[in-house]
Amino acid sequence: MDNSTIRDFYNKHCRFKLRSGKEVFGVVWEVETGAGSRVYFASVRDYERFQSDPQGPIAVIPMQPEEIVHAESIAS
Repeated sequence: MDNSTIRDFYNKHCRFKLRSGKEVFGVVWEVETGAGSRVYFASVRDYERFQSDPQGPIAVIPMQPEEIVHAESIAS
């Protein structure tokens, strides 16, 4: 997916199908840096912990938008 398409799914609990064929559940979001922007993935639990305590430790995975071939929001 390109950046403009994946932006619709930022900060939402979603099911993602990756280019490798794996399905993962979690949240992606974009972080602006001096050199541009980066997209990250985390489980819903880690993402919620990050929102309440940005300095706390969480498991975050850098994600390339082109690795996501399908996204579906599962948040109600």
